[in-house]
Amino acid sequence: MKMKIWALLGAGLLAAGAARAQESYAAPGFPMLPVRRPRPPEVVAPPLASPVLPRFWHETDPGRQASGRDQFFKFVSEQAHYPPGARPAPDHPRDLLPTGRLLVSVQVRANGSVRQPPRIVRRELARPEADYPPAALRALDTEALRVLSALRFARSRAVQDSLLVPMRFITE
Repeated sequence: MKMKIWALLGAGLLAAGAARAQESYAAPGFPMLPVRRPRPPEVVAPPLASPVLPRFWHETDPGRQASGRDQFFKFVSEQAHYPPGARPAPDHPRDLLPTGRLLVSVQVRANGSVRQPPRIVRRELARPEADYPPAALRALDTEALRVLSALRFARSRAVQDSLLVPMRFITE
């Protein structure tokens, strides 16, 4: 009789098909395997877009030149922020915050776009560059290039213009 029960039980198990693991249970003493979940979508900042700015350095009228320069620096000052990557890491709270200005050379094509990428010509910081972490200096450079790469200017007959832009970074 016991043999018949075991034979029936074995036949029932074979008829049930291949065994598969449960998804949310682990036997005592065994770790649960992680459940594969889709990654959340990455938050991507929209690309920075500049209004079409006048080529104020070509203006002969002082009033129009000043107005164009004001529009240019207003856009740059509204968009450029002190980058979080330049702040000291929590494990290095005594690192210095780089402050000062960057001189960036921007090449403007005849169609008004900026030739990529603008070039950092000089850093004029409050202390020597060796006093700051290299990652902080790279963060300042990246922020300056992000803002100045987005510039658009009015069309011109000139083949290409160059502009030296000072960008000041100070802590709030």
